[in-house]
Amino acid sequence: MTDVVIVTRNSPESIELAKWTQNYVEKSGIALRAYIDLTPGPPDKEMPPKDLNPKVIISLGGDGTILYAARRWAMKGHPILGVNLGHLGFLAEVDPPHYESLLAAFLEGKAAIEKRSCLEVTVQRQEHLVASIPFLNDVVINKGSLARILSLEVKIDDSRPLSYRADGLIVATTTGSTAYNLSAGGPVVHHSLEAMVITPICPFTLSSRSLVLPLSSKVEVVVQPKSHSVYLTTDGQESFALNAFDQVLVKCSPITVSLVKNPHKSYMASLQQKMGLFQKDTR
Repeated sequence: MTDVVIVTRNSPESIELAKWTQNYVEKSGIALRAYIDLTPGPPDKEMPPKDLNPKVIISLGGDGTILYAARRWAMKGHPILGVNLGHLGFLAEVDPPHYESLLAAFLEGKAAIEKRSCLEVTVQRQEHLVASIPFLNDVVINKGSLARILSLEVKIDDSRPLSYRADGLIVATTTGSTAYNLSAGGPVVHHSLEAMVITPICPFTLSSRSLVLPLSSKVEVVVQPKSHSVYLTTDGQESFALNAFDQVLVKCSPITVSLVKNPHKSYMASLQQKMGLFQKDTR
């Protein structure tokens, strides 16, 4: 029996499609057993078993739903079919009209799959390892509620340290280059490239710009003592406070996340649609 997890948002449209998917999967004639993982859901919601290792993951929602699915289920190597019921949907690139045909191909193992590189962030506090977290989109170091500028020292590989004074700093994968990085003025980098992007958030100096680095790079960020209420967030899903002199190290992760590719839309066509880059008709 192959286990299937259907990750869905807590909205009427998403839940209705999740129940339809569960019924479709269980009547497919393949030995499948489907579970619905509702996020966010009520505190007493019935979750799939903790030891479940699903070989099929279906995400119904937006990019946040896919990031949840990736962190909870898909970093063990099993692919995600992402259906866009949200807004932009850079990750969830399957539109509802194409869903049933792609679902059938996915369940039969005939869907095209592409692997996305992940990064890993570790936080060292004095002699203690505070956290070690892989992420698909980005890690963000930013300030709390007070309108104060952060002081961050950034070292890339063996280079001399760089000094950033800004509202925060984003280190993104190429997949995450179209997320917060893009909103902060960073570049869009094709997800097939082996790279990472560093982008300051509202930098205090005009000379502070985004950097595109090889995926093999190691980025070390040290929080300077004049910074207050500093937080680190991974993929918009998990956040915790940083202290002065905490060492944040970002490097390539051995983990990859596999996503079902939409054969009906190319990367450039999707980018044009999401960002409104169509050429105007001057006739």
